[in-house]
Amino acid sequence: MEIQYAIKENSIRIIKCEIKLTTRDGKKFIYHGLFKSTSEAIMDAINRFDIVTIFVRTI
Repeated sequence: MEIQYAIKENSIRIIKCEIKLTTRDGKKFIYHGLFKSTSEAIMDAINRFDIVTIFVRTI
């Protein structure tokens, strides 16, 4: 998985990500958030849900 960063003048900007996931009981969720990286968005989803599949993209 490729990690995307938005960098400007040696500082990391916040990027908007869309997180799509499916939980173990089959429920599907889509939510948006501001994160430092796509890997941070993944960690947020893992901490919130009991995940089976996850997809994150910048928007």
